[in-house]
Amino acid sequence: MKSFAFTALAASSLLAAPADAKELLVNCFWPSQHFFCSEVLGTWAEDVAEATEGRVKVSVPPRSLAPPPKQVESIRGGLFDAGFTFNGFLADEIAGPLVAMMPFTGTGDARASSLALWRTYETHLSGVDEYDGLHLLSAFVAPGGDFYSLNDTPIETLADATDRKMWALPGVTSAILSAGGGNVVSGPAVQMAEVIQSGVVDGFVGIPPWDAEKFNALQHAKSITVTGQKIFTPAFSFLISDAAWGGISDADQTAIMALSGAAFAGSAGTIWTGLNDAKMQSLDSQMQVIDASDAFEAELLATSGGPVAGWLKRMEALGLDGEEVLEFYTAQIAAEQATN
Repeated sequence: MKSFAFTALAASSLLAAPADAKELLVNCFWPSQHFFCSEVLGTWAEDVAEATEGRVKVSVPPRSLAPPPKQVESIRGGLFDAGFTFNGFLADEIAGPLVAMMPFTGTGDARASSLALWRTYETHLSGVDEYDGLHLLSAFVAPGGDFYSLNDTPIETLADATDRKMWALPGVTSAILSAGGGNVVSGPAVQMAEVIQSGVVDGFVGIPPWDAEKFNALQHAKSITVTGQKIFTPAFSFLISDAAWGGISDADQTAIMALSGAAFAGSAGTIWTGLNDAKMQSLDSQMQVIDASDAFEAELLATSGGPVAGWLKRMEALGLDGEEVLEFYTAQIAAEQATN
């Protein structure tokens, strides 16, 4: 796995940057050792420098300059030029890109979901400017999340999940559990460990095993219940301020977008899927692994109508056919999975 320090050094050795080179400060809110900061973003930075012949250079701070919920605010405010945000933090501002976070639309295949989301944006959503003051460089989706029990009782029914206090990412997952009568604690994934380790909750849901391990939560789980279609697939936006983007020539913008968009989404999704699949294969030796029953999945699906209905209304207000967008997104996932 490449580190950003290595890729930045490699890029600088490939070419001498022009004196008037545009330097982009791109923030990564994950820990620096996270593959997204080191491998995905590092490789992209190197490729951008090469593709623009040094006219655009990317630098990444060694640690995040702002907490996860403040990424977009910080980009707009000029603290840094570009960065990533979890779409749940923009849920009050954007609607279309939330298609990837609708319940039971995604799977564990992050590559297929990421490519599907970008194609859906290009085909159906790009005509509506929801990212005020920002340019979308790419969009990507994590592997879908499952249910983890922190006590000796596995989560095999909706009651098992709602009769205990659960941690969940803000948004759809929290809404589904709350609709079922559950007691939910929500917050950024990077802060979930302190909630879990303090004994505040008896389970968590919504993130894949690889991420749960990186956020120091997986080792506390005693069982995982795996669903086919996932209750939630975390989706992200890779954004740059209009001001920073406007300072780049048309030719270099074209070169950068060729490395972003579908290319970035596919790369990020492929790596994330591989890491999560490897972690899934090792879980049998760590905890009880349970395949969710059809009855459990039916219970979950029955509680998911609210978030979907609310999203469809928001899409209608934008002049978009939400059902058509959702069908296009899921069809793109199926098409990608059929080719692998």
